[in-house]
Amino acid sequence: MNRISRDFSFITRKKDSLVLDILFGAAGGALATWLMDYIIEGMSKALPEKLQKQSVKPPPQQDEGATEKVARKLLEPVGIQLQGEQKKKAGLAVHWTYGITWGALYGAMHHVSPQTGKLFGLGLGLGLFLGDEVMIPVLKLGPTPLETPTAIHLSTLVGHLAYGGITEGSFRLLRHALSA
Repeated sequence: MNRISRDFSFITRKKDSLVLDILFGAAGGALATWLMDYIIEGMSKALPEKLQKQSVKPPPQQDEGATEKVARKLLEPVGIQLQGEQKKKAGLAVHWTYGITWGALYGAMHHVSPQTGKLFGLGLGLGLFLGDEVMIPVLKLGPTPLETPTAIHLSTLVGHLAYGGITEGSFRLLRHALSA
């Protein structure tokens, strides 16, 4: 009988491995980024139509999302002009880089402060949501919170909380599974 070996000793973790904690956090951030997109989309569809359109001020017309604007602004100084599908792909790259980077930072923060509670991931998600609410209008990447429909606020809040929880859960699962 041919059995598959389940020996993962080649990647066993040393007790104080900052590099592994960063990698575990990045992996958690990648999974959380992927799932967050589905959660936000599902929440948006599930909320009543009234909330989909309700905002204090009418939103300005936009032809590109925040991550696409970031990609464009990063690449224009080096002479790269993004359009159409290329801009969408670059926006996705920004989105994924941001999510994975925050996951890696979560792993590093957890390494530095291991007494961090089990709800730290939700705090991370809440912090990212609040940062999103403040920084997108400040950097002129999108509408102000008053111009944003209520449904978008609610769905992105839930999405960011899920991101934080999934990042933390994945990090802890990987860390536990590979403990020596």
